[in-house]
Amino acid sequence: MLTVSLAVCAQSHVQGYCLDKKNVTLEYVRKNVADGTTEWRHTVHVVNVSDLGKKMKYVTESEFTKANGKPLYKSAMREFCNVDKETGDVLFDVSATLVSYIKGRVGINAVSEGILSSFPSTLEPGDTLESVMGQAKVGPLTYNVVVTERKVLRRETISVPAGKYDCIVVQEHKVESGPGHHRDVVNISWYCKGFGYVRHDSYIKGKLDTSEILYSIK
Repeated sequence: MLTVSLAVCAQSHVQGYCLDKKNVTLEYVRKNVADGTTEWRHTVHVVNVSDLGKKMKYVTESEFTKANGKPLYKSAMREFCNVDKETGDVLFDVSATLVSYIKGRVGINAVSEGILSSFPSTLEPGDTLESVMGQAKVGPLTYNVVVTERKVLRRETISVPAGKYDCIVVQEHKVESGPGHHRDVVNISWYCKGFGYVRHDSYIKGKLDTSEILYSIK
C-alpha cells in the first residue's frame, strides 16, 4: 500500500496538508481505545476541484458508517478548502464545513458565515496556529466549535495500515457545544502533505479515548 500512497502524490502545484487527489478514496477506522471496538468507519474523497488562478479549491466528501455497515448520520458531509499553488498554504472554510456537518448530523439547514482557518505548509515543531471560533445557527439554536491551544509538537514518520508517511504532529483543544451535544477533547493529529491526517487521537480528561487511523487508499 505504501507504493500506492507515494504514487498518487505527484501534483503540478505545491501540496498542502489536505487531500488534493481526485479518484482517490481514503478509508479510516476509528476505534475505542478502552475495549478495541470500532466506533465508526470513515471514507473521504474529493468531489470537486476548481482552479481559481493562484489557488486550487477542493471540496471533499466524508461518509461515516457504524461497525455494522449502516450509516451513522443522515447524509454525507463536505469539507471545503483553498490551497495556494505557490506556497501550499491551506485555508479551510470552517463555516461551510460546519453547515454541512450540522445538515449531515441532524438533517437541518444551518447558517454560518466568514469563519476561516489557515494551515501553513511551512509549519515546524514549536509553531502555533490561530484559534478557531466557529458558530452556526439553526433558527433560535446555536452550535459552537472552539479550537484553541493549537501547536506543532514534532515531526514524525508514522506507519499505519495504509503505508508510511512523513508527518507533522499537531495538538489542539476542541470544545463542541449545542442543543443536546457537548464534547471537550484534546486532539493529536498526524498530518501528511497531499493527504491531510493519517492518524487522529482524542483525549478526554487526559486519557486516550479514541484513535482514528488511515487503513487503506483506493
